Amino acid sequence: MVQQLIDDIIGRRVAPSACEASASRLIDTCGYAAAAATLFPIPGTEIIAVMPIHVGMVVGLSQLYDAEITRDSAADLVLRIGATVGTSLVTSRAAITLAKVALPGIGGLIGAPLIFATTIAIGAVARAFFDQDGDVSSEEMRTIYKEAVKRARRSYDPKRAQSEAARDQAQGASAEGAAGTEKAEDPQPPAPAKESQDPVSRLHMLKAMRDADLIEPEEYETTKRRILRTL
Repeated sequence: MVQQLIDDIIGRRVAPSACEASASRLIDTCGYAAAAATLFPIPGTEIIAVMPIHVGMVVGLSQLYDAEITRDSAADLVLRIGATVGTSLVTSRAAITLAKVALPGIGGLIGAPLIFATTIAIGAVARAFFDQDGDVSSEEMRTIYKEAVKRARRSYDPKRAQSEAARDQAQGASAEGAAGTEKAEDPQPPAPAKESQDPVSRLHMLKAMRDADLIEPEEYETTKRRILRTL
């Protein structure tokens, strides 16, 4: 699926003048595919599907910039970016998985913008890495990532994340991830506590996500009101 996505967007070798546009399209498409995976109601899809999407995106970018790296090298670069920017991609996905259990019908909705933004930001850093032949400092990576996350959060379109194309791409990535083709060694999310369905427990989970900067304050307030209406 991910390779087909790359082929559809990149196709044959593009002219240097079209490279940036193709890279932007690839990153944007992968961002919405990752968001769509997060919207699936089954907890764990964001763990299984997102890494193959990120790896496929990086492989596609390497092709655009004539770097031609392997999938294993692409996975290593994704993990390196996560470590450099101070963001644990595994922890974020696991937290959203728990949120989907504790906040049924809500967890995916509030997690999708985060996954979209982090995917866009990883793509932005990877694009700079290939464009500069790997000569990107850790500080530059962090700056690019932080600015890209802010822009992506503002530009996120829920309708695109729910589109048929994004869902199909997410399903393909989920199948690929389930087959064990991804490089990352993500731990299985811990089993949710039985009381996770209790409104008070759901409010605690929501607050923890806000305190960890996994959701925006506006998302926190909106979701909190929805939970309080169930009391």
